[in-house]
Amino acid sequence: MISTYIVDDVQSDRYIARRRLKKAGHFMPMDEATDGVDFLRKYFDQRNGSGAGHPLILMDINMPELNGFETIEELKRRLPQDRLMDQVVAMFSSSDNDRDIERSTATGLVEHFFTKPIDDAAIAEILATFRARGYV
Repeated sequence: MISTYIVDDVQSDRYIARRRLKKAGHFMPMDEATDGVDFLRKYFDQRNGSGAGHPLILMDINMPELNGFETIEELKRRLPQDRLMDQVVAMFSSSDNDRDIERSTATGLVEHFFTKPIDDAAIAEILATFRARGYV
C-alpha cells in the first residue's frame, strides 16, 4: 500500500481526491493537511524526522501559510539528499497555467501536474510511476 498525503486547503477538493484514491485501492493510509505547515509537521512527525518510506504527496499550489511551491522547497531543505526521490510528488491545481506547470517541473521534485479534480487517468499515471520504481 502507498501511504498518501493530500495537501489542500479546500475540503471539497480533499474529499474528491480521497474518494478517487480510495477507489483505486492502492493508497492507504491516507492523511490530509490544510496547508504546507500542517503537512510538514505531519510528514516529519510520522516518519520520525527521517522522511522514510515511499509516499505519494498530492500538493495543491494555492494555500495559506506555505503555498505548494514553498512547501516543496521546505521539504527539499529538510530531507536528506539521498531521500529526495523516495516519494512521488504530484501538484494538483485548479490552474492549468503554463507558468505553474513549468515552475512545478523546475522544483526537481514534482513529477506530475494535474488539474482539479483529480481523475482516474491521473491516478493511473501516479501508479505507473510507483510501479516503475518498484515501490508497488
